[in-house]
Amino acid sequence: MGAVPYTRDPVSVWFDPAAIRLIQRAYANRDGWTGVYLAPPSLGQRARAAQLGIWDLGERDRWGEVRWVRAFKRSCFWHVKMFGDYDGLHVGQYRISPYPAVALEWDTGQLVYKRGWPSRRRAIRVAIHDRGTSQFRQAAREAKHGYWPGTELQSTLADRDW
Repeated sequence: MGAVPYTRDPVSVWFDPAAIRLIQRAYANRDGWTGVYLAPPSLGQRARAAQLGIWDLGERDRWGEVRWVRAFKRSCFWHVKMFGDYDGLHVGQYRISPYPAVALEWDTGQLVYKRGWPSRRRAIRVAIHDRGTSQFRQAAREAKHGYWPGTELQSTLADRDW
């Protein structure tokens, strides 16, 4: 059997425009929280998902996250990894490095109801931090060469007898 090619979750692709807007706002508010309210799926979106074989957009994973929210989350993280650079989100310009240049922090909040909304919406907030995976990997490389100061929770050679 051959390898299965990577394809994105079709529901997360629906969130691409909203994810791009949220991430661009988060870049402008670096290290601060940037929020949005995620509406529940409409009847049309549920029907479209059912055509794709996805019957329950309210299904929860083992951590309790709803599939609809996970799809939005996946879209945000995918855009940061693929197009997010230190200075901003450059949609359409794929990054060469497989590691994100910045760190995206995600927080799924409570269901919120405001006047004028037909139903409750999920509060979502994200933050962009300067230290991305590539910078953490650089720190790990420096640690191998003796530059890392360590912490009290870190295991050192002195702690082991092998």
